[in-house]
Amino acid sequence: MTYPTTRGRRRTARTRPAALAAAVLAAAGLVTLAAPAAQAAAGRTLVYIANGSDNTVTVLDRATGTVTATVPVGANPQGAAAAPDGSRVYVPDSGSNAVSVIDTASNTVTATVPVAASPIAAAVSPDGSRVYVAGLGANSVSVIDTATDTVVAGLAVGSGPDSLAVSPDGGTLYVANSGGGVSVVDTATTTVTGTIAVGSFPIAVALSPDGDRAYVANLGSSSVSAIDTAAGTVVSTVATDAAPYALAVSPDGARVYLADGAAGAVSVYATATEAVTATVPVGSSPQGVAVTPDGSAVYATNLGSDTVTAIDSATDTVSGDVAVGRNPTGLAIAFLPAPAAPAPVVTALTPATGPVTGGTTVTIAGSHLAGATAVSFGDHPATDVSCSDGSCTATAPPGAAGAVDVTVTTPSGTSGTGAADRFTYTPVVTPPQTADLAVALTASPVPGLLGAHIDYTVTIVNHGPAPAAAATVTVDLPTPVRATSGDCTATAGKVTCGMGPLADGARTTRHFTLPVGLLSLNLPYAVTAARTASTPADPGPGNDRATRTCTVLTSLLISCS
Repeated sequence: MTYPTTRGRRRTARTRPAALAAAVLAAAGLVTLAAPAAQAAAGRTLVYIANGSDNTVTVLDRATGTVTATVPVGANPQGAAAAPDGSRVYVPDSGSNAVSVIDTASNTVTATVPVAASPIAAAVSPDGSRVYVAGLGANSVSVIDTATDTVVAGLAVGSGPDSLAVSPDGGTLYVANSGGGVSVVDTATTTVTGTIAVGSFPIAVALSPDGDRAYVANLGSSSVSAIDTAAGTVVSTVATDAAPYALAVSPDGARVYLADGAAGAVSVYATATEAVTATVPVGSSPQGVAVTPDGSAVYATNLGSDTVTAIDSATDTVSGDVAVGRNPTGLAIAFLPAPAAPAPVVTALTPATGPVTGGTTVTIAGSHLAGATAVSFGDHPATDVSCSDGSCTATAPPGAAGAVDVTVTTPSGTSGTGAADRFTYTPVVTPPQTADLAVALTASPVPGLLGAHIDYTVTIVNHGPAPAAAATVTVDLPTPVRATSGDCTATAGKVTCGMGPLADGARTTRHFTLPVGLLSLNLPYAVTAARTASTPADPGPGNDRATRTCTVLTSLLISCS
């Protein structure tokens, strides 16, 4: 087997065969993904490629497949690692004994941190507070505090540390030492707690998403070792067809992708079967490999062809190649979450008042209202909500009398409150109830030689709208006549008729009789019936009275009109 010998300026002071020492020059650091697969659709995915001979980092936009920036860094950059929030990328500059800190928003170097000799790879803790840097020439690991961009600790590890991986809980660091073995570091105490023997020339290490397995690429023995991290022992070793320089684990943990430098390919290792299931030809001498946060694509840096190859993970086929700088080595994928949408703002309500019973359709003017998940009047949710970016319509719920704030809630937050969003609930004013009572009067003469008289009927009709609780009709009689009645009260010159409850539209009658005597001959009988009291009030007095006039010529001749 022949190993490529054109990868940057790594130290080669190894008691190894010359070909194996040359492989060290081509070793890639661990690729750190910026975000888990569940977040991949919510922002931009950028690929950062360290170009060892150009002293630059190429920035590739995953969505467009184009180079969007080239960032100058220190001498002989060899690896890259992205912060979990995608805000920074850390680039070990092997020739400068430093780490360049790239701000991904501006793609500029914002800090340069001196570290141990020949930094070759980096890994970021899950909380983003620490960066661990493998010092190939110093056989040590430097620990950077990301808040201050300073080295706060260092520790000796094995010979030729080439790659690092941090456990998902941040408590353990695994260091692949190309001189032999994997160092296990307690990050709380920054001490080596053990060394795990693996294959020959371990050059890269990566962890499964759950942290149960650590996968190690053994360059010297062309194999991949799987470590049970709980037991700290190798549980399987699978041979590969070529020289594995780097490896990366898919977000679901089902696959490990191996950059086979000598074969010019990426091998796909299935973790369930512990077997290589596919080999994808890429460019010349691939040195680094990384998987996008959503697991849909794999990127490989090709040292010999100065390109990056994109692989469709669904089909294990090449989807494209992009030219980058000279001698690309390590790479990192940074996930930049989409900027948060502005919170909703309410600027006006139309109308701004409504009854306490609710039911008012209100138009809410403002901005960033689209996608509203709730509209509230005080503490009560509105109904029939429909929103665009600039306005919402909603039906006000019932509420207590007084002013409340109307708020709109979207996935970006809830609108602030102020005078513009005030809705005033007004008491419902119930108009007083009324019952329009109409009075009618009929007169029926009964002539005779003896006992002649006139029968009167008083009719009251309730025209509503409310029922009448009670009413009184008073009838004025001509003097000196005195009436008789079975359902009214008769006194000298007057009849008083009381009536009980009367529903809207109902009617009732009362009766009285006037005698015709000798003294009444040739006299007019003018009788008027009038509503004199009722409950509730009568709104229409025009129909409250009725008059009938009868003329008595003789007891046998009586006429009424």
